[in-house]
Amino acid sequence: MTKARNAAQSQTMYLLMAEYGATTLIPLEDFAFKVLGLSVNSAKSKAKSNELPFAVTRMYNSQKAPWVVHMQDLAAYIEDRCSAARIEWGKAQSF
Repeated sequence: MTKARNAAQSQTMYLLMAEYGATTLIPLEDFAFKVLGLSVNSAKSKAKSNELPFAVTRMYNSQKAPWVVHMQDLAAYIEDRCSAARIEWGKAQSF
């Protein structure tokens, strides 16, 4: 990981902490629509079948346990998406 990417991911993590609190695990239902554009039920269904673009887990073995994502994984996903968008934007600007 480059220094710039690491710094960007760290900044994103701080912003996630500001939004979701000082926790390492963020419930899927808290960000499903904002980050993924999915309803909570769709996000849960994709989590169950491992179709999300990052790892999610349940912290205890129960169907009622909430799906959660580690803050680092969510920050990395956000930064990857933004980086890809910057590259595409740059290509469009060079014409």
